[in-house]
Amino acid sequence: MTNVSAPTVLRISTMWAWLFAAGGLAIGCGIGFAVHPVGHWMTETFDGSPGPLKLAMSVPTVWLVLATTVIGTIAGGVLFGIGSAESLVLTVADDHVELVKEARAQHVPRKHVAAVFREDADLVLTDRNKRRLARFGANDLNRTDIENAFRTHGYPWLDRNDPFGADYFRWADGRPETGKAVDTILRARRRALADEKPLDVAELDEELLELGIDVRDRQGEQHIRLFDHAG
Repeated sequence: MTNVSAPTVLRISTMWAWLFAAGGLAIGCGIGFAVHPVGHWMTETFDGSPGPLKLAMSVPTVWLVLATTVIGTIAGGVLFGIGSAESLVLTVADDHVELVKEARAQHVPRKHVAAVFREDADLVLTDRNKRRLARFGANDLNRTDIENAFRTHGYPWLDRNDPFGADYFRWADGRPETGKAVDTILRARRRALADEKPLDVAELDEELLELGIDVRDRQGEQHIRLFDHAG
């Protein structure tokens, strides 16, 4: 009987929720105590203060501090919620990997994975032909935790950062390595990036992969890598 390990699920640490809440609390409390001194200083310096500040100055300090502290704490929680929704949720199981981030979700069977590595801020999976299976931003997760998850479940983790980095070159329309079909897709991809349409970008990435082209973005430029897609 084959032993199957329980999947490892990694997501942004709940520690950040406490940090965001504590930060919001501290800032809100500070603002509450600062309203009256700032208001008096503005009145003396500029012969008056804005209407909202005048209204706030009419409230006793104790109530101001209470209100701004509550608002700051809630704002910190909201910011954490936004950050959590935009961060990667990674599930590593013996037979598959699942990556979910914002509107993107991808399931990669273990049998297809020949290498797992970091590409600077990104987590990348490739197959035996060096075709990219997945690339997701993973800076919100602990690097060591990611590596341990893949090693624990028997995936081929590469210690070297960006092992295919030297294979990429900056794309320019009309380069001989690409051709009209690839250039057309890359132009469309450039427009999708400018229009902030990540799902369109992902679809165009898949089209390029079918043509043996991997693409990534560096300093506002599209960089491409050719790989063997016939196997």
